[in-house]
Amino acid sequence: MDIKNLLKSFNKTSNRGLKGVCNTPLRVIRLYRLKLSRYTLLVATLFILLLNCQPCNNTQPYLILYAFNAEGQVLKEQMTVEQSLNILGRDVCIGSLSGKDIILAESGIGMTNASITTQRLIDEFEPVGVIFTGIAGAIDSAVQIGDIVICESWITHDYVYHGADGPVPDAITVYSPYLDSVIEMTRFTVDSTMFAVAAGISADSIAFRNIGDRKPAVLVGEAGVSGNAFIDNYEKRIWLKTSFHALITDMESAAVAQVCTVNDVPFIVFRSASDLAGGSGSESAKDELQGFFKVAADNSSTLVIKFLEQL
Repeated sequence: MDIKNLLKSFNKTSNRGLKGVCNTPLRVIRLYRLKLSRYTLLVATLFILLLNCQPCNNTQPYLILYAFNAEGQVLKEQMTVEQSLNILGRDVCIGSLSGKDIILAESGIGMTNASITTQRLIDEFEPVGVIFTGIAGAIDSAVQIGDIVICESWITHDYVYHGADGPVPDAITVYSPYLDSVIEMTRFTVDSTMFAVAAGISADSIAFRNIGDRKPAVLVGEAGVSGNAFIDNYEKRIWLKTSFHALITDMESAAVAQVCTVNDVPFIVFRSASDLAGGSGSESAKDELQGFFKVAADNSSTLVIKFLEQL
């Protein structure tokens, strides 16, 4: 019922009530009707004004994170920036990309920086979902430099018990919003809906930058691992592969995954391999990173843009 009809209904009810109380003269009844009508109209008008004072845009933005500037450059160039902020010393851009409202922000390098930034931005902007993009080191030899990997779950690889037999992975005690209690978790799973959308994107429809003569592939599934260490050691890479069946490794994603899980915010991670952890041939992972990180970062961002279009 609209406001006009609501007022008519209210006035009819009020008038019937007045006539049934006593034999009030017609002049007095009309006076009461006039006062009630004006009072009702005033209340309705104030109510509408209050509604109009509320924000009209009820859509929540997506929070897109990257660790350092080069990883977010393509996204920043492609988005429409409406406002630029500095939060906790990090660049934060508010605007739109691929028809979606987004918050684009630098998290900083490392697990602790990523955790702090993610939590602050979740508190500040209440995003509908979190997307992390950037480069990574390949753990599985099936992942070649430039390939983009969308893992199904993320694990903190340096949360371990170091005993006489070497490091043994341990579970992390975290809060579960679903159970409203603290539980032990070994991995953090990405949002199933976002994962399904990402898995449905064809690499053939995307103009990736080639690595030499090879067009990068998109690999979906398995696990990724994160920790406060840049892995440039063959034995460590094999241990990560054996212990976690990991495809890639980085220094932020598992931390962001844990923060999102605790806050009950859907998340997904896109990572492009810039190097083989432990190096390949005569080159170390550090050398490979310097040569390929920009191409890898751009390819990850290109896939994120396509992903936003599909959401």
